[in-house]
Amino acid sequence: MAAPMNDHATSAMPSETAEKDERTESSQSNIDKRSWNERRKHLNCIERADFACKHNPYVKFMLVAMEQIGCPVDLDTHIVCEPCASDSPVNGGFDPVNGQIVLCENKSPSQRILSTLLTHELIHAYDHCRAKVDWTDIRHVACSEIRASSLSGDCSFLSDSLYSWNFRFKNHHQTCVKRRAIGSILAVRDVSREVAEKAVDDVWETCFKDYAPFTCIPRRPADLKSASHDQSHDQKTAFPPKR
Repeated sequence: MAAPMNDHATSAMPSETAEKDERTESSQSNIDKRSWNERRKHLNCIERADFACKHNPYVKFMLVAMEQIGCPVDLDTHIVCEPCASDSPVNGGFDPVNGQIVLCENKSPSQRILSTLLTHELIHAYDHCRAKVDWTDIRHVACSEIRASSLSGDCSFLSDSLYSWNFRFKNHHQTCVKRRAIGSILAVRDVSREVAEKAVDDVWETCFKDYAPFTCIPRRPADLKSASHDQSHDQKTAFPPKR
């Protein structure tokens, strides 16, 4: 309980009190506004993730693929939206310990970006299920990053030309995949660029050609119709043997 004011204490002048009240109201308004914006971003992320799972052909394809290899995705528990540090280089990630895909709710400003991000992370989840990836082995990380960058749409014309301004027609896809895979490794591993580049180069030939669960690099929804979810991918993976 607050102590009573001392009889000789100096009280604030009316004008000072008014200014203090205005500052308090302004501060509270900013807090309320920030909280509302944060809630809105969270709800937007959830709504976009739900829409992607129901309507995006690539996300839907990956969800079916996950179920067919014995790792069904529960949308309520395996896909979560969380705020990420504004200076973080990542927009989301796959958490192999908790079996969750984390989407940065403050870094997914459009349905297209979130759908591509979700496809990317679902490929990591697929690799984790079918290949028993050792996420402490940088070669395994490199392999999954190559596959996710190549197969998710990260390096499509719209994604790479509009969002990174690095589009080049000649050998664009391979160049983009390597660049993004190296960047992803550097974002999540405390290694030098030289080490990241070597890891990507070491596994490039086999991992870039591993299209599972697709039959080719899916450049348009029509490519999904000919793709098959082959259980044999469980035995034939591009991931190098564990050390």
